[in-house]
Amino acid sequence: MDSRDKNLHDGHRKRLREKFKTGKESFKEHELLELLLSYSLPRIDTNALAHSLINEFGSLKGVIEADAEVLSSVKGLGENTACFLSLIDYLTKTLSKKEISKTKFSNISDCREHLPEIFSGYDHEVFLIVYLNKNNEVINTSIMDSKSKDSVLIDFTEITKGLLINKPDSVVIAHNHFAKYPKPSDADDNATEKIYALLKLYKVSFYDHLIVSGNEVYSYFYDNRLQKIKDKVDKNF
Repeated sequence: MDSRDKNLHDGHRKRLREKFKTGKESFKEHELLELLLSYSLPRIDTNALAHSLINEFGSLKGVIEADAEVLSSVKGLGENTACFLSLIDYLTKTLSKKEISKTKFSNISDCREHLPEIFSGYDHEVFLIVYLNKNNEVINTSIMDSKSKDSVLIDFTEITKGLLINKPDSVVIAHNHFAKYPKPSDADDNATEKIYALLKLYKVSFYDHLIVSGNEVYSYFYDNRLQKIKDKVDKNF
């Protein structure tokens, strides 16, 4: 690179950094990506590359969430920068998983309010157990993750272990769906029955089973579905 080009690019990157410090709200998507790329590709003009990537993937979000192998095949990007961008995506999703270990659920509505944010960081189904004390304060949480887009394996041995360790007064369970509306399936009903029977053995109250899809939350409790399941299990217990 010609020394004049190098000085020009260095000056431009410095101005971008200063702009970010003082007025990041005015940044356009391509400028944010340009600045981000400059830390991984310090010796090239990242402006043109930023524009090219956004054109190809549709948006800054599209670039960040793109598969690392696909990104690495883009001319001028390479494996290291593709990994760097994928790391940004992973960190963003990790940080978006709301910390709930100190959350107090005074009622079911509180729980419904927090769950969409908790599940927003996942791109596959996961199963959440929230252990509560007699004041509805969270003692602990546990997540079961099968890495599957449309199902999650519930480990009843792990639930039993959680009950013995945490000694909760009540439990809320939740999982996520990727359908437009979080309608419970037959498999969800069967799992709810089994979990209620297990909790009954340990004299733990079953507060609710919630299903989350985007910002929509289905409640077994509010729909009276949980009570019907309890009545069914109680008859055969």
